[in-house]
Amino acid sequence: MFNKTNSLRYLSISIVLLMVAWGCQACGNAGDGGGFNGGPGGGTGAVVLSWSPPTTNTDGTPLTDLAGFKIYYGTSPGNYTSSINVGNVTSYTVTDLPMGVTLYFALTAYDSFGYESVHSGEVVKTL
Repeated sequence: MFNKTNSLRYLSISIVLLMVAWGCQACGNAGDGGGFNGGPGGGTGAVVLSWSPPTTNTDGTPLTDLAGFKIYYGTSPGNYTSSINVGNVTSYTVTDLPMGVTLYFALTAYDSFGYESVHSGEVVKTL
């Protein structure tokens, strides 16, 4: 019998993050910025991320209980200080990001039990 509690990494992150678009969204004050308080460039921007969902577990069995995704991001590689649970979608626009700042993004998938995969490959963007 397959024991999911021993295979948190069973969600194969064959997810490929694609940075589709970015830009200034009503350049002005950064607002809450998802944990950021504006950057040296002033104003806020947005990044659209798209990905392909995994279809198999790391053991090769079909993935049948994918529940959603979480986007993680921060200002240094591998150090994600903010996260967004985006649900079961394959594209999401992260808004209120500080202009003039380099941000690093990664994605995880989670199943109906709440087990979360390892982070996807990282993408970087300077707004």
